[in-house]
Amino acid sequence: MLSHRREFLRHAVQLGLTAALGSSLGQVVTASAPRRAKLPRPRPLIAVADATTGKQLMRLPEGFRYFSFGWAGEALEGGGKIPGAADGMGVVAINGNRLTFIRNQELADTNGAFAPGSDAYDPRCGGGCVRLELDLAAEKLISAQAALTGTMVNCSGGTTSWNSWLSCEEIVFGTEQIGGRLPSMSKREITRPHGLVFEVTASGPAQARPIEDMGLFRHEAVALDTRDGTLYLTEDREPESGFYRFTPRTPGQLQHGGKLEMLKAKGRTDLRRGVRVGQQWEVGWVPIDKPMQGHMPGTTDSGGVIGQGIVAHGARFMRLEGCLAHHDGIWFTSTSGGDAGRGQVWRLDPRANLLELMFEATLENGLDYPDNLCDSPGSAVNRSQSQTAGMIICEDNQREPNERLRWLGRDGRMLTLAENITEIDGTSYGPAEWAGCCISPDGKWLFVNLYSPGCSVAITGPWDEWLQESA
Repeated sequence: MLSHRREFLRHAVQLGLTAALGSSLGQVVTASAPRRAKLPRPRPLIAVADATTGKQLMRLPEGFRYFSFGWAGEALEGGGKIPGAADGMGVVAINGNRLTFIRNQELADTNGAFAPGSDAYDPRCGGGCVRLELDLAAEKLISAQAALTGTMVNCSGGTTSWNSWLSCEEIVFGTEQIGGRLPSMSKREITRPHGLVFEVTASGPAQARPIEDMGLFRHEAVALDTRDGTLYLTEDREPESGFYRFTPRTPGQLQHGGKLEMLKAKGRTDLRRGVRVGQQWEVGWVPIDKPMQGHMPGTTDSGGVIGQGIVAHGARFMRLEGCLAHHDGIWFTSTSGGDAGRGQVWRLDPRANLLELMFEATLENGLDYPDNLCDSPGSAVNRSQSQTAGMIICEDNQREPNERLRWLGRDGRMLTLAENITEIDGTSYGPAEWAGCCISPDGKWLFVNLYSPGCSVAITGPWDEWLQESA
């Protein structure tokens, strides 16, 4: 895609250091007055072959390379195969050059658990997570195991500081629907409620550990504030969704339960449209007294949790997705928010109790449907410098022939890092979304998923030079 003229962000993004197992967006820098960001220097992308398969799956800047791993259909240890629909992902353990990932498989079927002998939450459902161990020195997958089975529509999630992954179901099947069927699925009955957050361990056999107090709604992502143990959650729902926080009874022990609340922006209840970049609101929190109320009474609207918040004047957003924690606050994306319906990037400062709109996508600035996001790769020094600080954003617009992986800089620059050009056996997967982005602790590798046909890729290259030359 050709670069468009970029709008300068009056309040823009600067990346700092991140925790070893987390991705995060950095410090905000406030400019004295709005001004235009200069155009980034053109950096054409070229088709690059995958070191694993030899196929050209993507276009990258010159000097970058990648290898794929964890393809759908490959065998799992103990039986079964890796499912498709690779979505959210995070690094949950590090042992030298070996990294362990938990990856969501966003399936909505009732064809049974994808791995035998596992502790399936609902044995008839085909979603869940796989655990992938990668040897970065050898650049190959070491093992693939089932980590969670028997769930549905495991979309995104988030890592914890105690080596686990929180996998989120983006569907609501309430307790009153147990024994029923979803119209789009087979005729097998569903036996458990769905729309929950599950904690998935970095090792050991697959087991189902739902956290009911985190609510029954269309979950998307989770971000942990390690300073106080609070977790923040996004909801991917139309025409309105909420932003939530969960305060555990015991920090680090989510299975003990806790308190769920929805964000309230003082003076404004609707933040879906008509908001200017740089606007701020004081925030409060309204209680969700019935976190397991998946629907409003007498309906199947998936709005039982947000409905409680709206009655108490909670803030309404549009399709909230990615969520990150950093020293300066919690960052999250609205995939189709804003006046153009192309997306927003928000920052919550829990210490100052302030919410601010940081970026809004328009036809001019080129961003479209921001979804998952993570820290920018590169050296720690360059990730913190003003001209090279930024973040990676996965786009999911379903309007382009080739989905893009984007870099958003603190000065408003928008760069295209990668384009999906995957074609296998005559079928184009170019319109398939990117998902599950995260980086290695040293910043040298970016990991991201191709949702279809379903695999992960590890990308590396001269990050610092690429960003500096594009400044």
